[in-house]
Amino acid sequence: MLQLISKLQHNTYEKSEYSDEQLRNVDETIQVIKDFPWDAERALTDIQLTGPSVVIQDNNLNYLKLGLYFNSKFCVYYLDNGNHLYEYYASTIDKACDLVKDFFEQTLNLSSFEKHFFNIGNQPHFVTSDFIYRVNPARIFVLAAFFSIYLLFAISVFCASVLHIGGGSYPIVLLLIILGLGIFIGSISSVAIKGRNQYLRISRGNHIFYYGIDEKHIKEYNKADVAELAHRTATSDRNMGNVQIRFKNGEFIQPKMLIHDMDLIQKFPENLGIKIIYPQNSLFKRSQSA
Repeated sequence: MLQLISKLQHNTYEKSEYSDEQLRNVDETIQVIKDFPWDAERALTDIQLTGPSVVIQDNNLNYLKLGLYFNSKFCVYYLDNGNHLYEYYASTIDKACDLVKDFFEQTLNLSSFEKHFFNIGNQPHFVTSDFIYRVNPARIFVLAAFFSIYLLFAISVFCASVLHIGGGSYPIVLLLIILGLGIFIGSISSVAIKGRNQYLRISRGNHIFYYGIDEKHIKEYNKADVAELAHRTATSDRNMGNVQIRFKNGEFIQPKMLIHDMDLIQKFPENLGIKIIYPQNSLFKRSQSA
């Protein structure tokens, strides 16, 4: 009997996050659909592509996704391997399961489906992500380039000042500004270079996550053991490396240059009861993993 990959997405999961992914035949898949806690997860759930659902993938990379819709109905999404998205509203779970049978038998009739005319960003709602975060090599290159340019500029200004090029000495204020800028760029570059081999694997719906300064020192953590998140606020929510994860045993980690601050905070759902504090910069301790 034909088996296709099916997987589950619950209301605490983020885009591209799935669980219980495995091969199942049509009867097993329908049983999984009927056993899914639709009613329990319907409350306070937004109707969108990412949400409580069951996804089935065929051998040609076409996807069928059963999700929630208004008034106790179900929305059946179909995404073909050309990234064209269709949707159909089923009044009952049994009618939705009939479409699942057609999908397995490759007899799915799309004439009753509504076709989306704008097909941008569909695949991440169907494809599973590994949620592994690493330091982007391009970021290291850019920092190194900035530091190199700064050194050339600083040396040029220093030489010009010593040789009195231009008929006068350079003001001390300019030299202090250049020195301060160099310390700032150097500190960022140092953090980036030291943490270039970091590894972080974390998703919103999974309580287990992994972090290490390199692949040889990866450690497993549980969100249930997290006491608080210390967020050193910055001028931009897209900053990276300002969130310290503090555990109940006193340990803490602070991933650097791997994930934006707010994205990392969103990995810890509100129902876990983990508080977020905003310490002053001077009290923000350096990570033990740095």
